[in-house]
Amino acid sequence: MSNQEVIYLNSRAFESSSESQNPIKPNETQGSREVGHKVGLGILCLLLMMAISIWLIYIFQCSQEIYKLQRTLKNPHQENNTMQNDNYLMEEMLKKKSIDYNALKHDLDTLNRTLNRCYQESKFVLDSKQHRGKRVEGHWFCCGIKCYYFIMDNKRWSGCAKTCRDCSLSLLKIDDDDELKFLQLQIKPNSYWIGLSYDTRTRKWQWSDGGPSKLDLNTAEFDLNTGTCAFLSRVRLDNDNCDQFYPCICEKRLDNFADSYCSKS
Repeated sequence: MSNQEVIYLNSRAFESSSESQNPIKPNETQGSREVGHKVGLGILCLLLMMAISIWLIYIFQCSQEIYKLQRTLKNPHQENNTMQNDNYLMEEMLKKKSIDYNALKHDLDTLNRTLNRCYQESKFVLDSKQHRGKRVEGHWFCCGIKCYYFIMDNKRWSGCAKTCRDCSLSLLKIDDDDELKFLQLQIKPNSYWIGLSYDTRTRKWQWSDGGPSKLDLNTAEFDLNTGTCAFLSRVRLDNDNCDQFYPCICEKRLDNFADSYCSKS
């Protein structure tokens, strides 16, 4: 037998001896493979759960950003609506003020035109019809169908009424609000008795001639405890005790002008 054959036989014998001492069990190999699969599956599930968690957090953050953006967009919209409403109210207020201003300007222009057309003041001397030689002085002017006489002597209301009658005149009767405004522009810083008084029998304010008037007396603040005779000033129509002393305003219609005892100076 050769040396090579001896070596080969020895090798085979050694391998056979090793296999007989440490035999490989099939169940152990299969179990190791199953454990490896479970570990890999667990790791995969963990990674999947982490990925889902990250996506959920990202989605939540995105929803929060969208909500904040919507609120940011909504607030300017609300502010814009509020500003539009405020602008609308301001425009309506300006329109109303403009209408009021135009109406007042129209009234003022009308009064100024009337004043320029009518105001021709002159001094006058009236002779009393009942007391010849008794002269009553003042100033007068005519406008429309009326002439107005401002008698500067201070008298009681009854004295003014008598003086006007003695000169074939009558205490002033104001026909409407336009005439009231016009006369107040002519009045000097005084108060003047006019032909309006309170009738205790009828319990109404009446004019001396008993005729109607379109003047709105509701704008006057009459207090019967103060007095029952009316006076006119530059700023108001009011009442006072009839025994107070004021100058007078008499009037005369132009169609009755020939009856007056009047001489100009």
